[in-house]
Amino acid sequence: MAEGYPPGDREAIRLRPGDRESKFLIALESSGRNDVGSYDWQSDVVRTLDQAIIMAGAPGKSRRSSIEDILDSLQIATDSMLSNHSNGSISDRQSSKRRKLDPYETNDTFPQYSNRVPALRFPIQQVEALSLSAFEHHLSACKDGPRPLIITNALLHWPALNERPWKKPSYLLRKTFGGRRLVPIEIGRSYVDEGWSQAIIPFRTFLSDYFLPKPEDSQGVGYLAQYDLFSQIPSLRDDISIPDYCYTSPPPPMADTPLATKAIQQLDEPLLNAWFGPAGTISPLHTDPYHNVLCQVVGKKYVRLYSPFESDKVYPRVVDEWGIDMSNTSQVDVSTIGDTADGNSSLHCRNAMFPLFGDANYVEGILGEGDCLYIPVGSLSTSL
Repeated sequence: MAEGYPPGDREAIRLRPGDRESKFLIALESSGRNDVGSYDWQSDVVRTLDQAIIMAGAPGKSRRSSIEDILDSLQIATDSMLSNHSNGSISDRQSSKRRKLDPYETNDTFPQYSNRVPALRFPIQQVEALSLSAFEHHLSACKDGPRPLIITNALLHWPALNERPWKKPSYLLRKTFGGRRLVPIEIGRSYVDEGWSQAIIPFRTFLSDYFLPKPEDSQGVGYLAQYDLFSQIPSLRDDISIPDYCYTSPPPPMADTPLATKAIQQLDEPLLNAWFGPAGTISPLHTDPYHNVLCQVVGKKYVRLYSPFESDKVYPRVVDEWGIDMSNTSQVDVSTIGDTADGNSSLHCRNAMFPLFGDANYVEGILGEGDCLYIPVGSLSTSL
C-alpha cells in the first residue's frame, strides 16, 4: 500500500483492490483545487516508481507488477480527468489550468527539419508489403548470405501510424502521464564521441530540450537509443506489432565473418527495442549479433550497410581503457559519409587514417514512415 496527501487536501491515495482508480481520481481532482504553482506530487510518485524500474530493474515479479498497477491506475485516473475536462465537468479554473499544462488536444506534429542526405549510389533493394513466404525465400536466395531489403508500407496497419499517432507529441505526452515518465537518454552526437554522456530525465523535458526547439536553440543532441521502452511503458507496446518476418529461421553468420566463431545466445522471442531522437542523431557504424528488422514509425532515416565480409576495411575498434570490448563498432567517423568536396579537411583526414574504407562495398537507402529494413546478421550499419 502506498499513501500520500496532496497539499491542502486530506483525501489519501490508497491502493486497495477494487478502488485504485477511484481513489487516484479523487486525489487528482482534489489536487486540482491547489494553485498552479503548488507541489506536483504526481511527478514525485512517477519519478520514484520509474527509478525503481530503470535503475534497479524492479526485481521480483510481484514488485514489478505492483509498480505497473500503480502507474496504470495513475494513467487511468488522468485519462478520466481529461475526459471530464472535455465533457465540461471540471470547473472553469481547473479547465484553464489543464489547458496551460497539458497540450493534449492540440493538432500538433513534430517539427520537420531538413538534414543533409547523401545521394544514393548503391540503393538497397526495395519491395512493397512482402509476403512471409517471399521473405523466407529471400533469406535463402543467395549462397553467400541474405541481402539487406527495404520493405515499404509494411507497417501501415500499426496504430502508431494511425489512430494512436506517435508523430503527435500530444499523444506521447498523454501516454507518459503528461510527460512525467522518466526515460534514459544519451547526450551527444554518438556514443563514440568525446563528451558523450547519459541522463535519466522526464519525457516532457526530453521533448522540450531536444525536439521542439529549432536546431540552433536546442540543448544539443539527445537520443533514446536501443532501449526496452515497451517493457517500461507497456501501453506503448499496444501501438505496434512485431512483424511476422521476425519469426522466420534465418541462416547463421556466414563462415569467414567475425561472428562465425562467436558464441551467440539463442533467442526464444524477438528482442524489442526503441530508438527515438531528433534530426541530427547518428548511430556509429556497428554490427549486431542477430538478424534485425528496423521499423520506421516517424520521419525518415538514411541507412548505410556494409557486408560482414567488409569488416577489415571498416577498422573495428578493440577493447577500450575500461576493458569494454568495442570490436562491434568501427573507428571511422561516419559524419563524413557523402562528403566529396576537395577542400573537406575531415574527409582528407579520414582517408589518411583509414585508407581501405573508401574501397569497402556498401548499400544504402532511406526509410520512410511505415517502412522496415531487414539487416542480415553481422552487417555493419550506420544511420543518419
